[in-house]
Amino acid sequence: MLNRRDVLRLVPASSLAWLEVAGTAGAAQAAPALRSDAAPLLAGPPVVQHLTTEGFAVSFAVGQLATGWIEWGLSAERLDQRAVASRAGLVEASDRALVVPVSLGDRSGAGRQVFYRVVAQALSYQNAYKLRRGEPVAGPTQSLVIPDPTASRVRVAVVNDTHEHGPTIEALGARIEAVHPDVLVWNGDTCGSAFDAPADLPRVLLKPGWAATRCLMFVPGNHDVRGACAREISTCLADGPDASLPYNVARRYGPLALLTLDTGEDKPDAHPVFAGTAAYEPYRVQQAAWLREALRRPDIASAPFKIVFCHIPLRGLPKQNDGLSLEGYAFWSGDGARAWMPALREARVPLVVSGHMHAWRVDDPAEGLPMQAVGGGPEPPKATLIVLEADAQALRVAIQDLSGAVLAERRITRS
Repeated sequence: MLNRRDVLRLVPASSLAWLEVAGTAGAAQAAPALRSDAAPLLAGPPVVQHLTTEGFAVSFAVGQLATGWIEWGLSAERLDQRAVASRAGLVEASDRALVVPVSLGDRSGAGRQVFYRVVAQALSYQNAYKLRRGEPVAGPTQSLVIPDPTASRVRVAVVNDTHEHGPTIEALGARIEAVHPDVLVWNGDTCGSAFDAPADLPRVLLKPGWAATRCLMFVPGNHDVRGACAREISTCLADGPDASLPYNVARRYGPLALLTLDTGEDKPDAHPVFAGTAAYEPYRVQQAAWLREALRRPDIASAPFKIVFCHIPLRGLPKQNDGLSLEGYAFWSGDGARAWMPALREARVPLVVSGHMHAWRVDDPAEGLPMQAVGGGPEPPKATLIVLEADAQALRVAIQDLSGAVLAERRITRS
């Protein structure tokens, strides 16, 4: 059996089945890349993040150096708007992934359906004044629903500790489609062990295909912050509003306020294995200040239910390692709890959702601490999907296995 530190890197071939060759209409016609033997230009499905009434971001993998854009509109037949990513006057180009922000402008409207597709165009440089371009290649048209902060109901699905385990990812994808959540939270430990090479990032983060028609909230786990390329996650997934706190996001979806925190590593910064590269303790303090401000925002403070997502649990079982010593590794984040629990208690946050332990459980409220739901994984017998459903009066928390059977269920009522 695989253990939590040595997981197989298995990605199903079906994860690439999303791609369709674009039609001949418009500028984005399917065409060969500059080299006939090159990798496919579009190398994975789109991933949507930061979906609000103002706009959203779309990330997608590319197999060659390319620029890209998003064609979008209010009907599938009329994608008459274009969003292009650029920085300091230069259009973004990459041979791995592109991240494109989309501003809805006057076409916004809560509950409105928006249609979009990704388009990439190969690029090669012969010299500074001689650039060659391929024909644009487009993916299939997708649709999104702009979230309504005043919606009466909302459904959220949470996956965690997928660790590149192909059968688990495939089964979770099927369950997500069956559950049809408004929001998907990927609650950490996406990679097998670490992000060691640049190609690891798009291969892991942009291939599941479960966030093309809904918003993804990404929460890094301790494995996701390891490896030479862990600092480059933002090349594949869009940062949050504050680039210095890229994984801290607070969003209102109907009766729910969803907040994400980064627990970082499972050992103290001074641990010798990090060779002086870890600075998570001051980072958690910085996040604590952000958390207090986020919980005071009117849209967050007024939500009937507030939920915090973080990879490493903030509560442990008796005698479990809190990660504050150099011995072993954290089963729960003592430093994270010390930094954040006072704000969570003050704001009466009723639920924390975590992973990390590869074994599901529910910690009921105790001594003023919020309920904590912990997901399982990564092997199919232990993998879980956490489903959160809320209206203005109640929040239902269900931990399901990959067949959809309910392993644990709780109901939190509005106080």
